[in-house]
Amino acid sequence: MQSLWDFALEYYARPKVADTCVVVQDTYGVNVCLLLALCWLDERNLALDEQYLEALQVHIGAWMNDVIKPLRYLRRVTKTPIASLIQDDLQTQIRTHIKQAELLAEKKLLQEIERWLSRFPLVATESPANAKAYLTELGVAATALDLLQHV
Repeated sequence: MQSLWDFALEYYARPKVADTCVVVQDTYGVNVCLLLALCWLDERNLALDEQYLEALQVHIGAWMNDVIKPLRYLRRVTKTPIASLIQDDLQTQIRTHIKQAELLAEKKLLQEIERWLSRFPLVATESPANAKAYLTELGVAATALDLLQHV
């Protein structure tokens, strides 16, 4: 069985997925790691009850808010020159290290999600809609929803 981390790497590398994920993250507040986990469940034909999804979101909330989001902010802010400072190789190195830390934090989050999911009942279904339900709840545009579901 493919781990959630391995699935996430493979899925995210598919054409247009990374760009779409960034758009839905920035536009609709989608937690991309959670979305990837829900896609993983969908591909395994497993349904996650809405109650467990809400509990999972609470469980991972602190890590997202206290670790991943600040790292993402730092990575983005170091991408361009800051005030009167020159953007140089050292700034690029700092951004690279922050990006690596962000990726490791996301890996930890995905591992925690997988660990958490293993403790709760998942229902086998022929037409899982975990990702669709999550994206629809956040008001994600149908075009982004279709793209993510058909890659």
